[in-house]
Amino acid sequence: MAGYTSPGFDMQGASMAQAPTTQPFAVTVPGRPMQLSWQVVGEARAVMTEPIHAASEVPDVMVAVSPGSTFLRPDQAACIYWSADGDTWSLLGALWHERPSSIFRTGWVSLLAPGAAVQMACSIEPMEVATNLGLGASGEAVEDRKTFAAAIARDLWAFITSFAHPQSNGEMMLVPTSVLDRWLNRFNEKFARDPNFMLKPKG
Repeated sequence: MAGYTSPGFDMQGASMAQAPTTQPFAVTVPGRPMQLSWQVVGEARAVMTEPIHAASEVPDVMVAVSPGSTFLRPDQAACIYWSADGDTWSLLGALWHERPSSIFRTGWVSLLAPGAAVQMACSIEPMEVATNLGLGASGEAVEDRKTFAAAIARDLWAFITSFAHPQSNGEMMLVPTSVLDRWLNRFNEKFARDPNFMLKPKG
């Protein structure tokens, strides 16, 4: 998940120089060429050799186990991480035997500066470890969805209160009966222009 830092994921000290190149995963950013080149840096870890450039323009990324790959056992999950500085690694999501591909919401639109590049990495973990990382059925980090839902709730509250007429007791508000329809129309128009508008800093 974007923003979830895993204290146990540390690429420092991994010997990349002597490790063979492999293509365990295909990483696809819509509108860009597929990225396939990975470097094994440990018994159960690998990093993508080319970064994802202009990552702040990438709201979603698809990661898939390469066809024919047999490295992932049924009792294992491939936990996918990302880093913008090479030191702090955050969980993006996970793949496993029954779900060898997924589209992950990155959160980079709001988390990264324009022009920032992101490095991707993978750690093969037992399924019970991946389950404890707070992943949903799609393999995406649940906390990322929670952040989006909370942003929607805050936006709705701000919209409603802009039309409200506070009552004298301070515990109730009067709002127009059409306020929810008006908010929903506004939300749909903004979402059609930018699905990640809710996560961007408010100016």
